[in-house]
Amino acid sequence: MSGRWTARVAGATAVVVVLAAGLWFWAGVVAPGYFESIAAGVIWFVVVSVAVGRIGKRQPAVRRAMRWTFSAATVATLAVAYWTSVRETRVDEPLETGVPASRLAPDQAPAVGNLLAPQP
Repeated sequence: MSGRWTARVAGATAVVVVLAAGLWFWAGVVAPGYFESIAAGVIWFVVVSVAVGRIGKRQPAVRRAMRWTFSAATVATLAVAYWTSVRETRVDEPLETGVPASRLAPDQAPAVGNLLAPQP
């Protein structure tokens, strides 16, 4: 009994470590941009899902533990991604404002010439 329990814990721990390490590497280090990072993370989760399925077929003792751990890790990752990117609708950044040029007095208005000409 203790051998099965150890195998289940080891399998579940391996799933979490592999998911976290791969997500950090592929989505955080390798991917050059925001959308590429999301795509790399999704691809990594698909690769690990296939691996978990194949290992579960070969090792029935750890199948359930690995699948439940993978599912829980996926839900947790989606929740964190939602919480940190989609949920926020308010921006807390200072907004620089100014007076429109049409409201300026003629002596305060900047001299506007040909904006496409080379500047001195």
